[in-house]
Amino acid sequence: MHSPINKIKLIVKEKIGLDSNTIGDSTLEKIITQRMHQCGIDDFEIYCSLVKNSREELSELLEVAVIPETWFFRDIKPFEIIYKTIKKHLNENSSSILKILSIPSSTGEEPYSLAMYLIDKGIDESRFTIDAVDISTRALQCAEQGLYGNNSFRGKHYHAYQNKHFIKEDDFYKIKTAISKKVKFYQLNILQGDPALKNKFDVILCRNLLIYFDIPTKLTAFNNLSKFLKDDGYLFIGHSEFGSVPDDIFQNTGFEQAFALIKHSHPDFKEKKPVSHASATPAETVKPKIKEQAFKQKVPFESLIHKTADTDTQNKNKNEHLSLIKVRELANSAEYKEAESLCHQYIDHQGENAESLFLLGLIANSQNKSKIAESLFRKCLFLEPRHYESLAHLSLLLQKNGDLKSADLFKKRADRALMTNQD
Repeated sequence: MHSPINKIKLIVKEKIGLDSNTIGDSTLEKIITQRMHQCGIDDFEIYCSLVKNSREELSELLEVAVIPETWFFRDIKPFEIIYKTIKKHLNENSSSILKILSIPSSTGEEPYSLAMYLIDKGIDESRFTIDAVDISTRALQCAEQGLYGNNSFRGKHYHAYQNKHFIKEDDFYKIKTAISKKVKFYQLNILQGDPALKNKFDVILCRNLLIYFDIPTKLTAFNNLSKFLKDDGYLFIGHSEFGSVPDDIFQNTGFEQAFALIKHSHPDFKEKKPVSHASATPAETVKPKIKEQAFKQKVPFESLIHKTADTDTQNKNKNEHLSLIKVRELANSAEYKEAESLCHQYIDHQGENAESLFLLGLIANSQNKSKIAESLFRKCLFLEPRHYESLAHLSLLLQKNGDLKSADLFKKRADRALMTNQD
């Protein structure tokens, strides 16, 4: 029989796909305890009943569980490919319009960055559209508000686009209408999908989302992303997520460091076994056509800017288990030195486990240190023989190195592990 706290974890998993193992059970328990304290409840059974029966409290819990960190122009490599794709489309058809989806859009930094990039490159604003979706109502409200603190501006060259595309308002920066009007925000749960989005997009940016899912949930997400894309459309994901890509739906484009996939024109596949997300969630209640209603009531200004102003404080208070999520995010952004350092810090505090060894292998492989990567993947598999991502990445690595027989063996092991994980 499940304990009350495990029941809550299952509810969170069902609603948004968040696997507590990816962030650490103690972290999720801390989040649950925080909400219980705010509700004046000290009994897990009572709080579990509240979460099951109150959409409002479930929504509040999910808002706390989804704590994004992002900034403008975090990684422009995909933007360069998107720009070239638009140019190609325009050369072939002068009236074509490239449709782009950013998921999760968080508080808007990624889709706004892309709009700024394309316009600054001279692309006419009528030649592209950007849809930006997220499960978090608060994040979307912040994006719609378009007000950002200093934490959203990083790197050496942010002053140029900050001065060009933002207006200073006290201690914050408001994005100009010329950019904000190019991005359409609305709420969506990737695990629920939306028939209205079928075959709609030429390009999808989906980075630092799949890292929170277990393998079956990732497959559900990949299936839905495939449905959203047009044939031969591009999907950009994080590097650490390549090992879980279903190769009967997507294939690697080979674009250096951009981690881009292309949807097969006529995919011959049986849809992967779906994860059950049967009941309606708050994320389903807002559709694009009623976008205005979603933002009719603005939350207080202070809460709209909570992420950009308080991210550093939040990160310091997070449980140590969250560091592996941060390692994945850094690896996805090609910040390998920082990712490796943080991973070693994690191991110093928590000890080696399969996930930390896999991530070190992934980082080594990304830097063309194939022997070190192979050793780390094998060490991971010694601890967890059915670690799907290590099996998949090791198969790809061996194939690249010409050991086709071993690569095939590990590919078959990965397929068996995937089937086991789905059961």
